Amino acid sequence: MLSAMNLSIIWGDNPQYWQWIPIPESRFEKVAKLRDVCWFEIRGRTNTRVLSPRTRYSAYIVFKGVDKCYGFQNVAIEAAVGVVGQEPSRRLICFSEAIRRGRRNVVKPKQREDGWMEIELGEFFNDGGIMDNDEIEMSALETKQLNRKCGLIIQGIEIRPAKIL
Repeated sequence: MLSAMNLSIIWGDNPQYWQWIPIPESRFEKVAKLRDVCWFEIRGRTNTRVLSPRTRYSAYIVFKGVDKCYGFQNVAIEAAVGVVGQEPSRRLICFSEAIRRGRRNVVKPKQREDGWMEIELGEFFNDGGIMDNDEIEMSALETKQLNRKCGLIIQGIEIRPAKIL
């Protein structure tokens, strides 16, 4: 898992927009708490060498909402996952389970056993040749509606082998 501190969070270093806080149930020392933004952009990268070769992976953003979480209801966030320099796989996700009827193909959050929520950002295949030095980039962006958003706590992005159906 990439901790929130290892992600690129737009305005993440500005306490007006994001706050870095410790919470006991996190596996990391600090998590990112969204205070107030209109432009939502989170990106993470990892090298394929740290992953098993010839394996399909899924990337998940791991988060919680606080009591006053708003701005994510009925908002489709653009998620992308793929090798840097190549066309990524794209999908729409929603941090809220409240999504308008008729909005198909929007991935909703699921409750984890550890109490956090997760949303699958996408999948990728790691060829994993011994000389490969590829980077995988994962992102979640909402830069079109620009409504105010507040109250998410981001723990990080977890990468694990994809489930085979």
